[in-house]
Amino acid sequence: MSSVPRTRGRRFLRPTSKKSSKRVREPNNTSRYVAKEAVDSTQVLSNVFNALDHLGNQRFMLPPFSDHYERWLKDLQSLLNDFETQLPQVVDTSLRDEIAKNSNEIEEILSDRIKAESTQSFELTKLQQQLARYDSELSQLEHTHRTQTQNLRRQYEKNSQKIRDEITRLDRRRTQILRRNANIFRRLFRKSENSIAETGIALDSRRAQLKDDEQNLQNDLRKRDEEYTANRQRLIVEIDGLRQKIRNPANVSDDALDVRRQTCEHIHAAITVASARTQTNAESQLSNS
Repeated sequence: MSSVPRTRGRRFLRPTSKKSSKRVREPNNTSRYVAKEAVDSTQVLSNVFNALDHLGNQRFMLPPFSDHYERWLKDLQSLLNDFETQLPQVVDTSLRDEIAKNSNEIEEILSDRIKAESTQSFELTKLQQQLARYDSELSQLEHTHRTQTQNLRRQYEKNSQKIRDEITRLDRRRTQILRRNANIFRRLFRKSENSIAETGIALDSRRAQLKDDEQNLQNDLRKRDEEYTANRQRLIVEIDGLRQKIRNPANVSDDALDVRRQTCEHIHAAITVASARTQTNAESQLSNS
């Protein structure tokens, strides 16, 4: 939030007085007459006009502007209250109505802007929460895909190793049978040939199974990769879109400089007219007395 000087109406209308360098001894009377200090209407009007000009041109640099709006309205009301206290004769019904009209209008305008900022802040919070959920979902998706891929490969290697061990065992058995083929009696009874044939069939079966298992693994991995890639791309698109909205929110409000300046100018003009009206009435009364 930007640092904006706090403008207080009371500061502008506070009368200045010089402190006496000498202390005056006052008579010790039980009742004293205290003279009421006369108010310099010209100085009061000059102060209030300066304060109105300052409020009308006060800039708020960075959003959110809600706090600035509320403080500015309080400063304006404080200024007008002090003005009425010091120059009540100027604040007639006409001026009071004009001030109330302009004050209500600017308060309504700024209130709408405060609501718009509040709504935008709420929506921004929802976007950030949704972004956090998508980030978490993406992280979980990557973790799950990585874990499942590792598990599939691990299970494949485990099963494949069993088949390779069995192939090695069958191949060793076949070699042993072939070495015994020199025995004429076994060849006559065709026992060795039957054993070799059976062993060869078993070997072919295990090798085919090993090849099928590898192909099934590749198919499964490819299918999972395709699903993972599609889901990951969907999440990335959503995340990029949310980050873009968060980085570049819609401009629902500004520092309302134009409307605030216009309000102060209207009040300035109304006070000028009321002051002139009061002066005319006072002169009329003097001439009639």
